[in-house]
This record gives sequence, C-alpha cells and structure tokens, in this order.
Amino acid sequence: MNGRGGIVTFFIFLFLSIIILLQILSMVQSDRLYERVNVLVERVESGGAIRVAQEAATASDLPREEYPGDEGDWLVWRIGAEPATLNYITSKDLYANWIVGGNIFESLLEYDYDEVKLKALLAGSYTISDDGLEITFRLRDDVYFSDGKQITTDDILFSYKTIINPKVDAHSLANYYYPIQEVIQIDSHMVKFILREPYFKGFEIAGLMPILPKHIYEFSDPADFNKRRSKPVGSGPYVFEKWDVGREIVLRRNERYWGHKPKLKRIVFRVITNEVAAVQALRAHEIDFMVPTSEQFVELSKDKEFVKKFKCFYYWNPGTGYSYMGWNQNTAFFSDRRVRLAMTHLIDREMIIKHILGGLGRIVTGPFYILGKQYNSSIEPWPYDPERAKELLDEAGWRDTDNDGIRDKGGTPFSFRFMIVSANPVYERLAKLFKDEMAKAGIDLHPDPYEWSVFEERLNRRSFDATMLAWGGVVLQDPYQIWHSSQIKGRGSNRVGFNNKEADALIEEARRTLDDEKRNKLYHRFHRILHEEQPYTFFRARPSIRFLDRRFENVIVHKLGLNPLEWYVPKEKQRYK
Repeated sequence: MNGRGGIVTFFIFLFLSIIILLQILSMVQSDRLYERVNVLVERVESGGAIRVAQEAATASDLPREEYPGDEGDWLVWRIGAEPATLNYITSKDLYANWIVGGNIFESLLEYDYDEVKLKALLAGSYTISDDGLEITFRLRDDVYFSDGKQITTDDILFSYKTIINPKVDAHSLANYYYPIQEVIQIDSHMVKFILREPYFKGFEIAGLMPILPKHIYEFSDPADFNKRRSKPVGSGPYVFEKWDVGREIVLRRNERYWGHKPKLKRIVFRVITNEVAAVQALRAHEIDFMVPTSEQFVELSKDKEFVKKFKCFYYWNPGTGYSYMGWNQNTAFFSDRRVRLAMTHLIDREMIIKHILGGLGRIVTGPFYILGKQYNSSIEPWPYDPERAKELLDEAGWRDTDNDGIRDKGGTPFSFRFMIVSANPVYERLAKLFKDEMAKAGIDLHPDPYEWSVFEERLNRRSFDATMLAWGGVVLQDPYQIWHSSQIKGRGSNRVGFNNKEADALIEEARRTLDDEKRNKLYHRFHRILHEEQPYTFFRARPSIRFLDRRFENVIVHKLGLNPLEWYVPKEKQRYK
C-alpha cells in the first residue's frame, strides 16, 4: 500500500508540475505578446513603419467616454483678439484653433489626453504598411456632419486637395502634406494615403487632417474659398451660431452629434483685448475662463477670496510652446549673425522672468518643448552681457561715427521698429524696457504696436524689422514650417528669413528618420545651429496657466492639459438657460 501510494503521489505531483509549468509558459508567452503589441502600437503612434490594424468600431463603441454630470449652462471663454477667419484650413492663429478645432471640425484620429497617443475618432479602423508608406483608413459607418449628411471619403479627398491647392491660402499647413504623394479613394468609406518617402509624422498628419464637408465648401475659384471666413460647418459636438464682430463668437451644442454629446449647451468666445478688463469681467462673472498674464496669475492665485470663486491651474504640457523676439534678416539691421547675438546679450531674460513675469517659466534656447526629448538640454542660454554686445556690434561695423549717440553703418542709423500687439500691457512694458537697454548700447528702438489683424498681416508680408510673439507647441514637432528656407517666400512661417543649408539638410533628414533616438540627435544639432545663429532670441517657455469659474465640475488636468468637452455644471449652479 505504501509503495503504490508513493508511486501515485509521485505521478500526481508530476502531473501537477507539468500543468503549472505549462501555465507559467502560457503566462510568459502572453506577457511577451502583450509587450509586442504595445511596441507595435507605440511605434505606429510615433510614426513608425509597422503594420497595425485596429478592430472596426461599432455604433455602440463610440470614441471618448460618456462624460458624467448634468446637462445645461454655457462656458464663456475670453479670447484676447478676434480671429481673422473661422476657416480652419486658412486660419493661422491660436484663437481660431481654440474655437473650431475639435468643437466644429474633426479628423480621422485624435490624441488621447492622458496616454498622449493617437486613437481613432472618425476612423473605424486603420492599417499601416510594413514600409510605412501606405496608410489606409476606414471611416466609421455612423459619422455625420452637423447638417445630417453622412461623411464619406469624398470629403476626405476634398479636404486634402483643398489644403494642397497652391491657390488656397493654406501654405503653412500645406507644407506638412508634401511627404504625401497621393490620396486614393478606394470606396465611399475607405481611403489610402501614399507617402513619397518615410515621414515620422506621416500617420499623424494623415490622421489629424481636418475633414470639411465637400457639399458645403466645394469651390471652383480658390479665391472664393479663401474669402470664406464665417459660418463653419463640420462634424463636431458644436455648431456655429453667430459671430458678433468685435464682441463674441457663439457655438451651440450639436444636438445631432454622432458621438457622445458634451454637457455644456453653448460655448461663447468673448473678445476682450485688454488684460485688466478681462480680469474685471471674470470677477463680475461676465466670463468663466481665461488665460491670465503671469503677473495676474501670481497675484490672484494668492488671493484667498479670488481662489474661493475661481480655480487656478498651473501645468506643463507640450502645447505650451515658447515666446521669442524675431530679427528680420532681410533688413539691413539683422542680416549679420553678430548683430542678432548682440541683441540677445542686451536682453536680461532672467531678470524679466523673475521680476516682470512673476517667476513663471524658464529661459529656452531653441524651438522644441523644453521637457521633451527633441530639446537639446545641453545648450546653455547666452548670458546678459551688454559689454560683449557692444563688442559684437563694433565687429559688425555698427559704430557711432557722427557722435550723435546712435550707431550707424554706411550712413544708415541703427534705428529700427519693434512690432508688437497693441493693448497688451506685458508687451508694451517689455518694449519700453528693451528700448532703454538698446539705447545704452547706441541703438534706437521704436515700439510699433498694431491690433492683432493688422499685426498678423504685416507679419505675413514681412513688413517689420523685429517683433515679439510666441509659438504654440505640439506633441512631436517638425520644424520645417518655421525654419526651412523654402518657407521664406510667399506666406510661409519662416518670417525672419532664416536660411542655412546645414539646417535645411538636418530638417529634411529628420523628417525621413523614423527612429526616435536618431531623429532627436539630428534635432539636437539643428537646435545648436539656431543657438549659434540667433534668428530668434528664444525667450521663455511658460507652463499653461488658466482661471476658471468654480461652478464647473469634472475639470481634469491631463498630460495634454484641460479638455472642456468633459466639463459640466451641476443644475443648482447653472447660470445660463
């Protein structure tokens, strides 16, 4: 009995051991498969050349979650200037993007606010070829424009052809689409983007292209499309209601929206150009949401009574961008690299950030997100050094030959106009400060303020000597639009005329490089060229700062910032009906 019992026990133990071993192997294999899937998805989301097919979405599988909370109320959002147009393809300013991007116009894909990865929106599925040169999208079967017409690949093809049309005023957007050789319409719901060469943002550019309804926007003369400024129509959760010029732009909830509807019934974008007046309007509950100046944020976020009524947000994200002073190299003043570097040495950026801008932000040395891997963190900012600036100006031939206190060269006095946006107290204060610093070095700076629409047009026509402005950021940046020499002509975004063959070559090679590490090394070298050449005095990156009325709930700070589509107001706190 004991012998047979021992044998039975042995075989039972052996059998159980084999089962456990198989289970462990299965778990290991599952983990490896999970890791492989994650790697594939990550490479596709960052522009990698790996084939991935997403399962087709169904009507019950809508993108974005059903946001919690009561329906009703409005969000009154302050904007600092009126946009020139609400035509998403021809718009060039941040305000138009805030108003129509995501609210009225949608795309095949969108970024997940927390995972910072691309995910399906209008697309039900997508496939990327092994070489990364073919990207195929299949539209969802349940997506419609706000007028009730179903979205088809006719609309995708129309949107693409409109963007790349050389007579459409969308040059700054169109240059991103150069790597796309053609778009093939397979059927009413399937379309294929074919790239002429690998492009690390190929998947993103194709997937984030705004989709316009062909039956609304179709044109025979591109000039007619360029003139279309108002009454935008798209597929998003809001529809255009009205534009009271000089006062506000109103969006109303799209009650026929194909996806989950937001809770807020209206978003009102109210134009208040004066920063002080904006805070007064917030305190009086005439607006709910605004981007304050650094000084306002520092002061009011410490005010206990203010904080009881308003939420104060402070967070870093890729969209924060950077501010800069741009030196037009097509002028007699700033064609010489030594002069541009002298300008940077004359500006005490550390003092300005600490004492004028409330200590918010950091000095940047280049155009990439300061906390991202594209940014070359090994580069130290040029110091505030007026004496070195004077030496550089002397070397460049700008000397005071007639003893009038102003440097001159070839009979031309160093007297230039510094273009800024009017009614902006921070820019006005900085312009006066720069004027004083320049005067000490024998340079005559004239502040040159314009209201936004005029400022923007002069910028596009290169009708300025120097200016101060900011660029917003993106998750992965392609500097082609702003820095490649091909963007100097026409209405491209290389408005300061930066022209460097090595920089062009690096930008072009980086576009074709799918490996993140290799591409970032190219960008680090490009970053260093900008640092040496100083086409901009790169000023500061600042965290996003926002004020919001406390009646809004479900307000979450994601990795990509705030998402107003998630917000709601409890019934008892609602202000507008």
